[in-house]
Amino acid sequence: MTFQVEASLQQRPLAIELLSTVIGHVYTTDRMFRHEMITAFGEAFNNIVIHGYRDKPNGVLDVEAELKAEEMTVRLIDSGRAVDFGGLEPPDLGSMPERGMGVYMIHALVDEVAYSGGTPNVLSLVKRTNTRPDPR
Repeated sequence: MTFQVEASLQQRPLAIELLSTVIGHVYTTDRMFRHEMITAFGEAFNNIVIHGYRDKPNGVLDVEAELKAEEMTVRLIDSGRAVDFGGLEPPDLGSMPERGMGVYMIHALVDEVAYSGGTPNVLSLVKRTNTRPDPR
C-alpha cells in the first residue's frame, strides 16, 4: 500500500488517518500497536517536514506500508535534507527537554528503525505484534 502527501504539517492529520486505516488491516494488532506505530510515524513525519524540508517548499512525502500477519513496515521516502542519525545524541530525560525527543521516541516505540540518507532518503519503521495469528 502506498500513498503520497504534501510534506507540510497541515497534511499530518491526513497522513495519520491514512496510516491508521492501513493498520486496521494487520489483524493481529491491538490498541497499543496502533498507538505506538501512529506516534512513531507522526514523529517521523514532523521531523521530515520541519528538518528535511526546512526552506524547501513543495516537498512531497511518499509512504509505503508493507503488511504481514504479525508485522508492519512503514517506509517514509522524501527528497529533503538527509539526517545524520548516527550523530544524534540521546536526550537528557531528566531535564524534560522540549526538543530532540522525536528520534528517541521513534526508536522506543517500534522494533526496528533503519535510515538511508541520499536521493531519496528512506526511513523504515518495523513494528511486530505480540500475538500469534489464529490458525483457523
